[in-house]
Parts: sequence; structure tokens; C-alpha cells
Amino acid sequence: MYNTIYPAYIRPYQGLQQKQITRKQDDEKNSQSSKQTENNPEQERKQSNHQSYFPNGEKVAIDYTRRQIGIEQVLTDFKNTTNAIGAPDDIKAEVDSYLSLVESQAQKNNPNAQIIQSNLKNASQILDEYITNTLKKPSKVVENWVDALFLQQINYKAEPKEIVNETTLISEASAPQNEIQDIKEEDSTDKVQSQTDIYVPSDENLKRMFIQAKKYSAIDEKEKALYAFQKVMDYALNVGDEQACAMVHYEQARIYDDFDKINDALYNYDKAARQSNNNNIKAKSHIYMGKIYDDYVKLNPAIDHYSAAVSYAGEADNIMLQTKALANLAQIHTEKYDKDAALMFMDFSDIMAEETDNPKLKARISSQNAYNCSRLKENLRALKYHGKSAKYFALSDENENLAKEYLEAAEIMIKYGNKAKAKKLLGKAYIALQGGLNPELREEIIQKLNLI
Repeated sequence: MYNTIYPAYIRPYQGLQQKQITRKQDDEKNSQSSKQTENNPEQERKQSNHQSYFPNGEKVAIDYTRRQIGIEQVLTDFKNTTNAIGAPDDIKAEVDSYLSLVESQAQKNNPNAQIIQSNLKNASQILDEYITNTLKKPSKVVENWVDALFLQQINYKAEPKEIVNETTLISEASAPQNEIQDIKEEDSTDKVQSQTDIYVPSDENLKRMFIQAKKYSAIDEKEKALYAFQKVMDYALNVGDEQACAMVHYEQARIYDDFDKINDALYNYDKAARQSNNNNIKAKSHIYMGKIYDDYVKLNPAIDHYSAAVSYAGEADNIMLQTKALANLAQIHTEKYDKDAALMFMDFSDIMAEETDNPKLKARISSQNAYNCSRLKENLRALKYHGKSAKYFALSDENENLAKEYLEAAEIMIKYGNKAKAKKLLGKAYIALQGGLNPELREEIIQKLNLI
């Protein structure tokens, strides 16, 4: 099973090969002028080809060999992992007891590496036991990650102020729940920015220029917006506002993404993720990069970016964004036909979705999981997810989507030979389309009813 537990370091954008997007060659050549104001960006894109492997021979998502890993980052990743899998309070408390021992040891002048490793190992076994009990199948995913870390260079010494306190991290990074609206619904996710994404420059001229550029983008004047954002970038560089530069990169990436200028979009998403101190921007940048790689069937880089998005969304306490990233991981492992990993991430995304009070999100996650289960021939699981999505689509008054869920569930029942149940589900689908909704879908339902 592919291991994607939170990476300590994130592999940056490596650029898609030209031959894979030949239909965009002319656009990509024309777009190069927008990056000439920065110092040697091409050199920044070049990355090492080193690869690492877990003891069982599986490839590590991130290359840990490139530099020394700080124990404080390992602790942060471990805590994020505990939160991501939805561990209950008693499990968290048990894990935290071991991590506290690691923290205490790391603050000593000469920390004992063996004690730190032993406590990390114990904590990993607790999480794996919880995953095993939750998914009803053996798991050593966390322990394998820890084993891989022990093969690398770890700096076991950390200053007390560098140890990341989870409570402080969450309280500083999080925003009021009503401001986190990143994934309200599938068709508007890419267009809506939450208040947590907004950075207001202190320089009045920079603020005015940024607002004007955003206005061009909002009214779909993309070319004017790109020109205006480049002016903002030049000014921000002059006044030394790095966060404004990061936001400009993000805004430019969104526009290039809309233009389907993939290399430019990836480049700017990567710059935004690196420069921003906003974990929501980091998470969203990695989700969009993952989506691009996923669309071009570059599955391993896509997994890396989706995993990074899970991590940063966890640090920002952004449950909805974290849920979306986990669902994307489930989707991509389904494409790889890695059934165990796909089902695991489906369950994780389902657990996280239930933590929200957003029925539309719950409906779409369940619907996506149902589709993935059907592709993996896991029809009973698919029925469970269809049932959940139907429930939440009904709560959201999305009758057309509700009808589709009933229809999909009915087709599974037909495969099982349960015509009575299939007929009942088709009847519910028909009723959901009352009022003239989607005549083509209604006709399809009628035809299926006539065949039973």
C-alpha cells in the first residue's frame, strides 16, 4: 500500500514535460515573459532525481534524503496525522503522552536518540492499532513511516521554543468556522475564497493596486488582471512585502489555470505555497497542483501534493479543505487500482466530512466515494455511500442529484437480482424529479422501470 502519511518536507513542482501538453506549446512560449522579473526561475524548478524507499520496498512520497529532518517537524507531522485520521480523545491522549516524552528528551543538551525512537515507535503502534480497528484490516502505515524516518538524518536536538505546540498552532492558524467556506460545493469550490485567504498589505499603494487587479480578475478581464498583478509584484518586491508576492503568485496561478497554461500555473502555485505563511493558501495551492498532475495522469506527483494539502489544511484546522484533499487521495488510489489505500482514504474522508456541519460537502464526498467503490467492484460499500449521499442531498434540496444517487443504487440492486428493491429506488428517483427537473434523466428512469 502506498504510504502518504504527512511528509516532513514537500517535493516542489518539477514541471510537466513539453511532449505531454503539445497542444499548448504556443501558449506556453508566450507566457514566459511574465516570469522575467524574477531571478532565474528555471533554476528553481530543477530538482534532484533521488528516490527513497520504505523497508518493504515501497517508494516514499517525499525524498527525505535531501536534508536533515528536525525532530520538531516530525512531532508536528505526527500530531497532524493523529488529527487527520479522526482519533478519539483517549487515543490522542495516549499518543500525546509518548510525544511529550519525545519533546522533553529533545530539549535536553544531549538528547538520547534511542529513547526518542522508542517513544515514536510506541506512538505509531497506537495509531496503527486504531486504524486497524477502524478499517477492520491490518495496518502498519504509521509505523512504516516512522521506520523510514529512522533511516534518515534526524536532528534530535530542538530548542524549547522550536517544539511546535499543537494547541498554539491551531489557535494561531485557525479562523472562525463561519469564515471557512473553501468547499461549499463542487461547482463553486474553485471560485470562492474564504476570509482566511485574504492578505491586506500595509502599504496603501500596494493595497490599492492589489484591489484593482482583483477587480479585473473578478469581472473576467484575465489579461488585464495578469498585467495588473505583475505591476503589484514589481511594487511588492520593491517594498519587500513577501506575503503580497505570495498572494500575487496564487492569483496568477488561478488565472493561468483557467487559461489552461499548465506550466505557468504550476510554477506560480509552487511559489505561492513556498512563500505564503497562510496554511490555507499552502493547502489550496497543493490541491490545485495535485489536480493538474492528476489530469495529466502523473499520479505520484499528484499524491505528493494532495498529501501536502492534507497536512497544511490540518495545521490550519480547515476540516473542509482537509476532507477534499483526502477524497482526492481516495480518487487517485482508485485510478491506480490500489484498493486498500483507496478504501482507507475513502473512510478517512468520510470521517472528516462528518466532522463538518455542511450537508452539501457530506453529500458530494459520499457520492464520490460511492463512484470509487463501484469502480473497485465494492458494491456493498457503494450502496452505503449512495445511501449517505442521498440523505444529505435531500437535506440540501438538491433533488436532481438525489435522483441520480437513487438511480445508481438501483442499478447495483439490479446486478444483485433484487428487482423489488431496485424498483423502489427507481420510484424514489422518479419522485425526486417532480417539477420538470431533467426530462432526459426522468425518461431514463422510466425506461429502467419498464424493464424490471
